[in-house]
Amino acid sequence: MTAIGATASGGSADANEIDRGLAFGDGLFETLFVHEGRPVAFAEHMTRLRVGLQRLGLPEPSFDSIRAAIDGAIGETPDPAAGEGAPTGICKLIVTAGTGPRGYRRPREPVPRILARFGPLPPAPAVALSVDLSPVPVVGSARLRGIKHLNRLVQVMAQEVMAQEALPAGRVEALMTDGEGRVVSGTMSNLFWRERDGWHTPPLVDGAIAGTRRAWLIETLDARVTPCGIGRLALADSAFLANALSAWRPIERLLGRPLAEMDRPPVPLRSIGGFWQPPAPEGSVPWPASLATALGTTCWGRMAQREGIDRCWM
Repeated sequence: MTAIGATASGGSADANEIDRGLAFGDGLFETLFVHEGRPVAFAEHMTRLRVGLQRLGLPEPSFDSIRAAIDGAIGETPDPAAGEGAPTGICKLIVTAGTGPRGYRRPREPVPRILARFGPLPPAPAVALSVDLSPVPVVGSARLRGIKHLNRLVQVMAQEVMAQEALPAGRVEALMTDGEGRVVSGTMSNLFWRERDGWHTPPLVDGAIAGTRRAWLIETLDARVTPCGIGRLALADSAFLANALSAWRPIERLLGRPLAEMDRPPVPLRSIGGFWQPPAPEGSVPWPASLATALGTTCWGRMAQREGIDRCWM
């Protein structure tokens, strides 16, 4: 157990000021796949972050401050002459509403706090997935739909249920519903399934994760955004899950039913340490000066506009 600012009386050395991300989940996060020192799909992640900040009514930190936090977490690039490459791993970027007094109301002028943590890739998944339904439904305010806010207790509880069931190796993910019979996503991934007419994925309006890889896959696969009742999955002949860690995790059994084997991704992906990522863009992606430009020049931004999550609902 770690105590922060603890005193002998059980109070706090700074009892009236605490980070609002820790106290209330007041903030956002991005999970960045870093390959040889560079975040993959960085513009996509930053566009989503900027929309989230706007939605939460938080001021936007400078790009330089965000990049400095990420680079600081990754560390200095090793000298290639020394026989070492730039690091590959996962960077968790968190932007909170900063510190404030007790109570839900923010300070009049909140000052966001930026945190970043980098670590190596986990072991590559060795088996295809067997996926069933989670008994924990997705719940939450429509105002938070589509942004990567810090309130993830629903997903935590869904994973805890799976952990308590002592599931076999292939059962590391489960599909969550909206509580009314519509499948929306995995606990930490987006679902894509194939029917005779092509690929489909659930809509954001039903609670699906507004994933950066989801946006890229929709455009690359020409996938349809389709409401997905539980029974509709009986029409699927193939399926996979996608998130920032891997844009392709094939499903071999879906709700107990075997699916067609997928020995390779249905789109051009590159394998990095056993995790599948979109191709590297040609040249560097310039940082858009305005959010409007970012929304128009990224897959995530175009998806957000099509599905109506780009707007500020404050």
